[in-house]
Amino acid sequence: MSASEPLAILEAAPLIGRAAWTRGSGCQPLAEILSDEAAIPVKGDLPAICVSEAIDILVGRKMARFDLVPTVVPHNVDLDRVTSVTIAVGEGPHTPLATAIGARIAASLGVPGELATVSRTASESQAALGRLGRLAASYPGIGHRSIANSSATVLLDGLDRSALLVVGAPGGSWIHRQLFAPGHKLQVAAPGGAVVVRTAPRRCFQEAVDATGIAVSPHLPASVAGALVSHQSVPVADHGELVGILRRDALAGAGPSESVGQIMEPPVSVAATESATAARALHEYLDFGPVPVVGDGGRLTGVVLANT
Repeated sequence: MSASEPLAILEAAPLIGRAAWTRGSGCQPLAEILSDEAAIPVKGDLPAICVSEAIDILVGRKMARFDLVPTVVPHNVDLDRVTSVTIAVGEGPHTPLATAIGARIAASLGVPGELATVSRTASESQAALGRLGRLAASYPGIGHRSIANSSATVLLDGLDRSALLVVGAPGGSWIHRQLFAPGHKLQVAAPGGAVVVRTAPRRCFQEAVDATGIAVSPHLPASVAGALVSHQSVPVADHGELVGILRRDALAGAGPSESVGQIMEPPVSVAATESATAARALHEYLDFGPVPVVGDGGRLTGVVLANT
């Protein structure tokens, strides 16, 4: 690879991971397109299966009563009929997950996808448009729009006859309060059905590696990381964001109770638009371990290996 050639990037996996599904209309097909490997059917003790199988996301017919893993619930969804995906977002805690889920569905089905919100005033709508633009930047092909209106249900006007709505569970924002009735019951309907998502904190059983699949987690015990790390250095990522560099030398001197986050170094990286020269210089600094490649907001999008 010459200095003028573009970087040969090993891309990160989508930040969804391993999915499980329960019985219910539309659950299995949705889980299969969301999972990075074969989705797992849930039979028996749901929490026990989530832990033993290191499940990252659960697709079920209703919201689980625990927050062990993020939950995705389809409502009257027939994926074979979906012609577009609209992701309704506010400022609630479930927006990042709803965006990731909606983008994954649109890409898997090969249909248009967009982020959309409704604000009560034109000035609020303009500010929201900038926020949506930053979210959409991480998902190529996803558009975005903001509508100034006094009713959030205007979002559904003019949707394709088989448009799918993806929305976060009620989180306190104005738009979500209008879309859900008391008792958290979805009270609006998109022509192609709806998918409601609820996020949950990552747990220790999910932390062997970061959800990108190419970096260790800062929450991982150093003693466990020593058995997983094969390079002299590796990226450390938290929910897809590059947060540090872990070296094997640091692992050798780590105490029994220390985590990766306590012994990692500050992050170094290159952008995908940089030349091979920049990556080659970091290879030596990183003891010829993988060089992290980051996108907008510090998101880890891939690595460059020393032999590429």
